Amino acid sequence: MSKKSAILIIGSVIIVALAGGAIFHFKDAIITTFAQKLFLRAGRPLKFGSYTVLIDRIEGNKLYGIKVSDGNRRFQAKSGDYIYLPEKQALKFNLIDGVADDYDPKSSGDFHTLTFKQSYITIKLKSFTER
Repeated sequence: MSKKSAILIIGSVIIVALAGGAIFHFKDAIITTFAQKLFLRAGRPLKFGSYTVLIDRIEGNKLYGIKVSDGNRRFQAKSGDYIYLPEKQALKFNLIDGVADDYDPKSSGDFHTLTFKQSYITIKLKSFTER
């Protein structure tokens, strides 16, 4: 083996190792970006299991005009962000400046309203459909 071939092989191994390390180090950012393109769309209601999510505007992982509801609960927030949790197959929403309504299933007219500065909601992605 010539000296030039050995240097080329060693250089290739180093480049592959650095690329693998970079992917591992930035995997959360890469996965979150991929999740946004795959899961979240502005202006369209999306169904995740029993949850329906509607987002007015998306800029990177920043969200504006967020509405999340399931049968008895409804959240509305001015803004927020999210992170994709691949180990849990879930999206975790961080909601900022909003209102939560909790309806009593036994009495359709009764509900409780709570305002919040910050609230978290984690939604499993078992079944995803676009409405």
